[in-house]
Amino acid sequence: MKIRRLLTRWVGLIAVGIRRTASRATHTAKQRSRFSVLGVAVAIALLIMVTGLGVGLATSTTVYDDDVDYWIVPETDSPESPLIATDNIQFSSVHETNDRIHGYDGVDATTPVLAQVLRIESSDTAEYILVVGVINTPELDRVVGVDSDLLTPQDPYYANGEYNGEWTGEVVLSDGAADILATSPGESVAVAGNNTFTVAAIDNQSSSTGDIPTALVQLSELQQITGAAEYDQADQFVVSTNSPSVQNKLEGVYPQSSVQTRGEMTANQVAESDLSLALALTALVVSLSIGTLFVVTTSGLEIVADQQQLAVLSAMGLSIKSQLQLVGTQTVVLTGLGGLIGTIGGLAGIRLINTIAIRTITTEPIATSHPVFIVYGIGVALVVGLLSLPVLLLTARRVSGGVP
Repeated sequence: MKIRRLLTRWVGLIAVGIRRTASRATHTAKQRSRFSVLGVAVAIALLIMVTGLGVGLATSTTVYDDDVDYWIVPETDSPESPLIATDNIQFSSVHETNDRIHGYDGVDATTPVLAQVLRIESSDTAEYILVVGVINTPELDRVVGVDSDLLTPQDPYYANGEYNGEWTGEVVLSDGAADILATSPGESVAVAGNNTFTVAAIDNQSSSTGDIPTALVQLSELQQITGAAEYDQADQFVVSTNSPSVQNKLEGVYPQSSVQTRGEMTANQVAESDLSLALALTALVVSLSIGTLFVVTTSGLEIVADQQQLAVLSAMGLSIKSQLQLVGTQTVVLTGLGGLIGTIGGLAGIRLINTIAIRTITTEPIATSHPVFIVYGIGVALVVGLLSLPVLLLTARRVSGGVP
């Protein structure tokens, strides 16, 4: 019977606390209550958005659209990004394999990619530049942000399985590379000591790849001057297609390789560096801190302002213990409401982040949205309320006179 009476008493106090909170939020203390809810909501919204971004990077979230690019890269434990790695495991017999991939249904364009950081000398200066070798086809468009159509198609130096065809000596420079080399189209440059290269064009590198000084050359010619021609080697393959089913075929091209979308390649280094986990943990700590400060400040001021009302409750015979239960209920209700509003705002923010990302820097969403975020957001908000309780209860006890 005692347990039943205690439970009934608790339910009654909680109900009174909820009604009191609703009354204060709509009539007697609207501004302070709304500030408490707003502070928690903003903190939780930021938490949900940053967590969604972190999870998206960690899981390499992708969706298929009308322009899907796949990268075939060797499986490696190297800390370097596979997009620009210059000393990782390489594929061999890449010209033959490229012809096989190009024969798959749905493949629009494909090329092996060999990337090396090499010394390029012009008449005025010499600098180390990222040199990328590709096989140009009309459908290829851009590699590392530089227009590959400015090269002669089909890698003419590699002919009939031998490196004895026509040497083009073409090099296409990005704006950044041309600036630091102080060169212009038609001028001769030496790539890794080879003086048979001529600047065919200077291209405005696409902003999505960053401003990396880059030189684009024929794959076989780069292989020849770097020693990769002996086994016909390259670092990775890029495949352009509008058919997602091609991915299954690409996974069997080489053993110990992985097939990733362009979005996964961009996120790969971020995920491996545990940045996504750091983002999520930082967001959690910041949200708990900001939310707790908001609740303690606004609710603490409200308790002080309610000193007279608490005195009336004491005069009516309501013990300080019961008053503290009312304060605790009010705090939990306000933080829970803030968590709900913040979670909804955070999920909307994730949609906004993905929309902006798709329109500016990528072709696919970069942040993940999941129903479990609703539980996560509200749960963190309630933790904020619990963290705020000790200070608020101490304040309420002092204001009430400190005697139960």
